[in-house]
Amino acid sequence: MPVFDYSPAVAADPEVYRIHAREESYPNSVAEQAEIKRVDDAVFDRVRIYENSLVESSQALIQRGVSLAKDATNIERAVREEVKYPLDSARVDLKAVAERYTALRSRAQEQIDALERLAREAEWLAEKANDPYAAYRALVVRYPALSKKY
Repeated sequence: MPVFDYSPAVAADPEVYRIHAREESYPNSVAEQAEIKRVDDAVFDRVRIYENSLVESSQALIQRGVSLAKDATNIERAVREEVKYPLDSARVDLKAVAERYTALRSRAQEQIDALERLAREAEWLAEKANDPYAAYRALVVRYPALSKKY
């Protein structure tokens, strides 16, 4: 007998299935334990899929963070080499340096914005990863169609 019923009358919350398995009457304790284990295994198999997707998202986020950090370092180096050092010398085209500074400042602001977005995403993922079961429950209760996918 399948654990998950996709009928609209049944809630998508996996806790419903777990509670139902525990409240059902069984002919003996062995049958009860087997059914509870079967339901729990089915539920946590789905939670594991969700948890693995969180891990994959986190790894992708880390890679993006590494790339953004390298870009930020390159911008900082460019400001030093293309703006600060030329301004230290007596002969410099101030207009060209000012234009370069403006361009680098714009790129730096874009990097800051990207790093702030990355930090928000990391916080969101960390919150979900802290309790994957609760995060999965909240997800499928909010979007019941996802209970078919995960």
